[in-house]
Amino acid sequence: MATDAPSKTTPAPSASPVPPPESLKDTLISIMIAFTMAFVFRGFVIEAFVIPTGSMGPTLMGAHVRLRGPTTGASWPVGARDAPVGDNTNYFSHQTFSRSGIQDPISGEPMPIPPGGLRTFSGDRILVLKYLYGLRDPDRFDVIVFKNPSNPLDNYIKRLIGLPGEQIALADGDVFVRTGTEGQVPAGDDPQSRAALWDAAGWTIARKDPIVQRAVWQQVYDTALAPFPPTGAITPWNPGDPAGWSMTAREYTFDGPGSTALVFDQTRRRSSRDIHGERAANWTIDDYYPYDEPYYEDRMVARYPVSDVRIRCGFKPSADGQSIGMHLSARGHEFRATIGKGTARIAIRRPVGAPGIKSEWETVATQPAPALPANAFSNVEFWHVDQSVQIWLNGRKIAEYDYDWSPAQRLRFATGRPFVDLMQDQARDPQGRNTLAEPGIYAPCSVRFEFDGGSFSITRVGLDRDLHYQPTSKGRGHGGISGLGTSPYAPLYLGPDQFFACGDNSPASLDGRLWESVDPWVHELYPPSGGNASPHPSAGVIPRELLLGKAFFVYWPSLRFDGDPVPVPDFGRMRFIW
Repeated sequence: MATDAPSKTTPAPSASPVPPPESLKDTLISIMIAFTMAFVFRGFVIEAFVIPTGSMGPTLMGAHVRLRGPTTGASWPVGARDAPVGDNTNYFSHQTFSRSGIQDPISGEPMPIPPGGLRTFSGDRILVLKYLYGLRDPDRFDVIVFKNPSNPLDNYIKRLIGLPGEQIALADGDVFVRTGTEGQVPAGDDPQSRAALWDAAGWTIARKDPIVQRAVWQQVYDTALAPFPPTGAITPWNPGDPAGWSMTAREYTFDGPGSTALVFDQTRRRSSRDIHGERAANWTIDDYYPYDEPYYEDRMVARYPVSDVRIRCGFKPSADGQSIGMHLSARGHEFRATIGKGTARIAIRRPVGAPGIKSEWETVATQPAPALPANAFSNVEFWHVDQSVQIWLNGRKIAEYDYDWSPAQRLRFATGRPFVDLMQDQARDPQGRNTLAEPGIYAPCSVRFEFDGGSFSITRVGLDRDLHYQPTSKGRGHGGISGLGTSPYAPLYLGPDQFFACGDNSPASLDGRLWESVDPWVHELYPPSGGNASPHPSAGVIPRELLLGKAFFVYWPSLRFDGDPVPVPDFGRMRFIW
């Protein structure tokens, strides 16, 4: 007889314990822990800073206005110059713009400024990695934040260019370094000894990593911003022979056999309505910054020829087997870089004998290269920067030739004069002014594209120039003493825990070249160890202990400061800092 199986019962789940209500004491402890962690994080890991001035512009921008060309669409910042007026937000009055003559850097057209002037954006807000330099030494060309040795209450931001134990020379805009000079003293005052200081063995040029280099290229001209639709504006790109060329605002085509060239013509006037006269009427390859535009009118900023340049374009050949190249004349030499037919080639002509006489072309680098496909655009770049000639194709470097000159050799080629003669000029000057700080002694460069093989189209045709560290004179009212590291008469030696930094906006940066004093507290705690020939032996250098960290990210770009109740950041310019 079947019987039912005994039933199984499941015990009722027990109720979850109810946590006791949080007491005021617990809440206060949680808040204290959060604040403590925030302060520890801020003090030892990451801290935020705001950029007050334009010494790093346009890499990092201080208070500025942003302009947009009505015919080009170009957008660029201009540093704030005037003291606040009115409601403390209008840094640029209409009168300031009228006097200074703001112009579109692409077209050269004067900018229409509203009668009420323009209001400003505040400086970029950045994040600084503070612990990094406790784990490893800084790298050259890092963007660093540090306490100003002249006034430790101020935080400065500059680009690091000199490392401990080095001798530094800023020659023709580039950074030269020489190690193993610790404990040396400056040479004698005679011109021969001073010239020999920059011609000694061991000098090398400091070359930037390609990531840094791409971040610091300064635009001179780009057809992607040419006035469109065409308004009669003139382009600086000029065919050597106009036959076969068709040049619209933003694309150039050539329909003809054989070879042709496209020259960056520095004699062409940018606009018939230029407002700066001959000084700024032409497209010139120099260290002009649109950011500093208000300062040029008053001759507060000098302009130096620049030979470290990049030319670039999108190149579409009509058939296989065509080539494109660059021809550059700079520093008494000629450089040619060519890509096509499966080969990348770099050649050079050197000065020989009398001025203007060159050697035959000498091929110095040859590399296999991808073919340039017909009827398709390839992005081609030719670099001449930091004493290096490079060919880039679609973002990849495919050929390179480096040449190594000392600072004295560089200046001899850049000026066409024996370096000892330049030092003799400085020695004869009654005020000892820096003869290297005269822009007129430097020969300008010239550059052109060269094409071979038939019809083609090019677009996005651009020219950029490198950062250029100007030779300067300290204290214009104090005899024009050479800026530190910019002349053998102001040599720069760094001790074992000293660094040297300059601003990217070299014409308008108060940096190590120009510091003339050291705070007594800094001098007492960190006495000089580099042996610099300056009014104060430790002026111009940064002790290791004053480094705060590496700037790495712009997290809140250009906060709008115009009295609105809700400030609006420009999130489109959030970026990493290189």
